[in-house]
Amino acid sequence: MFKLRNHTQFGHHKGWLAFTVAVLSLALVLSLNAGNPKPFSDISWLDILGEGSIVLLTLAWILSALASRPPGKVTRYIVIGLGCILFSASLDLLDEFLRYPPASHWLSMIESFPAVFGMLVMTTALYLWHHEQRAINIQLRRREWDYRDHGEIDPITQLYRGEYWQARAAAFQESGGNGYVAIIDINDFSYFNERYGQAEGDRYLHEVAQLLIMNLRQQDLACRYAGDRFALLLPDVCETQAYNIVKQICISIEHVAYRHQASAEAIYTSARAEVAQLTPVSHLPKILKGMLGKLEKGQRTAA
Repeated sequence: MFKLRNHTQFGHHKGWLAFTVAVLSLALVLSLNAGNPKPFSDISWLDILGEGSIVLLTLAWILSALASRPPGKVTRYIVIGLGCILFSASLDLLDEFLRYPPASHWLSMIESFPAVFGMLVMTTALYLWHHEQRAINIQLRRREWDYRDHGEIDPITQLYRGEYWQARAAAFQESGGNGYVAIIDINDFSYFNERYGQAEGDRYLHEVAQLLIMNLRQQDLACRYAGDRFALLLPDVCETQAYNIVKQICISIEHVAYRHQASAEAIYTSARAEVAQLTPVSHLPKILKGMLGKLEKGQRTAA
């Protein structure tokens, strides 16, 4: 069943949600206490439309940030900056409904100050966000090449799917690149699913995907090819280096002590792999067919 807390970060930001409500409440209380309602004929609905849109969009930005971002300095600065802008925008909107006596003109005068402060805080947030994104991009480099299309990401492993890998491998060939490709297959994964359930199987595949990323170089690419198989693209390596990388990955998978959520007992699995050279004149579909055929043959022999 869909549960909001399982699909957003709101559960980690209850304090900032309360902060947002407090900002709106403060603007409303200050305005209502200081002003009197305007006659209906004096209300400019066009101004209300423009200023109200700013309030709603700023609120939407705050909620989007809280829904999608984990706690941290960048998130904190974003919400504070947008909160100040929201406060000024709310006062500006309420001005369209209220008329302030001369003694309360200070409220109109301070409308712009929180917005200016908020813009300064947002500038800092965007600067920190830039540095954060640079660090994330380094980590994502092993997951994606050349372009980013999140519609092609496998939801279980958070790696790109096999079609993306084939497209990147073909583009690598067209650019004149030389390297190696590999397919890694988890042994007896169907038995794992039968014994521990598909949910545990999906969680295990996610852990294997993280292990692959950890064992690859920044310029390498890992994707989920299909089922329990993963595809690697290893540019600019010799045969020995390619086989060593893949061998070390298989050894890492074999030594991972995976634990079922309902048991403290460690579960160990293993993997087999096929490696092939990729050159500008290689026929990628033929290479893939050959690697997959060898993996199938090895599976039948093991059985």
